Amino acid sequence: MSQKSNRPELLQRIETLIDNLTAIHDNSGQYLQRLADGRVIDTKGWEGWEWTHGIGLFGLFRYQQLTGSPRARQLIDDWFSARFAEGTPEKNINTACPFLTLALRYQQEPRSDWRAYLDRWGEAIYRQMPRTDEGCLQHVTYESAHQQQIWDDTLMMAVLPLAILGKMFDKRRWVEEAIYQFLQHLHYLSDRQSGLWYHGWHFAGRHHFA
Repeated sequence: MSQKSNRPELLQRIETLIDNLTAIHDNSGQYLQRLADGRVIDTKGWEGWEWTHGIGLFGLFRYQQLTGSPRARQLIDDWFSARFAEGTPEKNINTACPFLTLALRYQQEPRSDWRAYLDRWGEAIYRQMPRTDEGCLQHVTYESAHQQQIWDDTLMMAVLPLAILGKMFDKRRWVEEAIYQFLQHLHYLSDRQSGLWYHGWHFAGRHHFA
């Protein structure tokens, strides 16, 4: 069977996946993360704001980019509108992840109401987020500061958004910082023999993990 003849079935499966993704609601609170400082983190329901949502949004964007799906585009825009109305979360590596998709949407449609958020979060990644030794972005999450740890996740969560925003807004220092972060993560996390990557590096212990 040809790839072309499979396309309608494939698109239907993707649409079903999107239906399920955007219909997840943790009404019982079973999977909510309740932190000591009073914050409640929803990593499962569609209305939360974490790295999980950033990955889902990016998948929706790529689907919209490849198919022109107006529904996927609207789901992305509605998610950001609702979350911005609620207020953005504490800034860390993982909560920066949705801005990869917003940066790409801004390239398609440069809306003024998005620009201020992109500027603030880009500057936060560049200037405010904690660093390890050698100036690498420390993989801070809602669970832990992960002192002196770098994770490969950081590249998609925070460095890619910084690179895109830097190029888009002509902020050379952001682009240079993104390049530096990629090179540092490549240096510490890649295995030259296998070509594979470790998940993380601990500067304090000078060892890989995962």
